[in-house]
Amino acid sequence: MKKGIFAASTAIVAIGCIFAFIDNSPSDKKKVTAAQNETKSVGNESTVTKQRNGKVLSTGVDNFKPKNEAELKAQATTNGKSERDTIVWTTSEDGKKVLEAEGHIPADVTDEAYIELDREELMTVEVGEYLDLYIPQFGGSYTGEVDHVVTHPNGDRTVEAHIPGAGSLYAAVITLGENATYGNLATPRDVFVLEGNDKYAWIAPKSSMMQNHIEREPDSERPLSDDNAEEVFNLGQN
Repeated sequence: MKKGIFAASTAIVAIGCIFAFIDNSPSDKKKVTAAQNETKSVGNESTVTKQRNGKVLSTGVDNFKPKNEAELKAQATTNGKSERDTIVWTTSEDGKKVLEAEGHIPADVTDEAYIELDREELMTVEVGEYLDLYIPQFGGSYTGEVDHVVTHPNGDRTVEAHIPGAGSLYAAVITLGENATYGNLATPRDVFVLEGNDKYAWIAPKSSMMQNHIEREPDSERPLSDDNAEEVFNLGQN
């Protein structure tokens, strides 16, 4: 009798283990998959790392370097490409009136600054080189490491540069056409839009432009192709 009870107990325990395995395994796998697809925040409040599918979107580190205009212009006139960060634009007093006269300033642009482009540098910079991404509104720069350059069939050139150490969300995409320049700079502080002719441009925070947004028809002269049509960064969809 005791042997029968012991055998029955053993069978019940075994069946319970089987059901537990069947019940937990699929759901556990689903939970693991869901967890892998979620955006995770790791770290303290000052440096929060955001990840998705194992990819670091943002490290929470702001590599902004304060720099006054005198320092920027001095760096631009010293050793050119022997500098770690190539200067590709500086602020300009003439930019606004030139762009206004050409109709290059949309009505919804606000909090903008005006810059003079170093077109020669932008047209010759190569993968592996560094750009000084100067933000006049903040009085300083981010370093951009060039990781992709495309020359389009129509002669336009697109330069893409990520901000080292900041995460995959943060980068600059600049496209130069024959008579126009367009760009987006996604930084840890804001996304900046850049637009102008072949010499001057305005640069403005996207957050301010969205508050003052006016719908308008796309510029048919914009130097975009299928290769760089997805330039706009939207940090609101992290």
